[in-house]
Amino acid sequence: MSPRVRVPAEPCGRRRPPALQTSPLVASRLPCALPAGHDGPHEDAIGQTWTDPNPELEYALGVALAADLLRWAFTDDTKDNR
Repeated sequence: MSPRVRVPAEPCGRRRPPALQTSPLVASRLPCALPAGHDGPHEDAIGQTWTDPNPELEYALGVALAADLLRWAFTDDTKDNR
């Protein structure tokens, strides 16, 4: 006889963002099995955990990288930049 698995009435269901998916992809696409509205990291049915990326941090990083690329695009390579 197999043990009974408790499934929350309403699971979170959040899936790992594509940037955080690892191989094997089938396992990293499992939804969060914790109850809806839980605190802390998400956890799927096989025990893998992940946290959602911070949108403000992603935006700030994108702006910083774009500024760096613009700085390199308009750098005068003829000068000695020591």
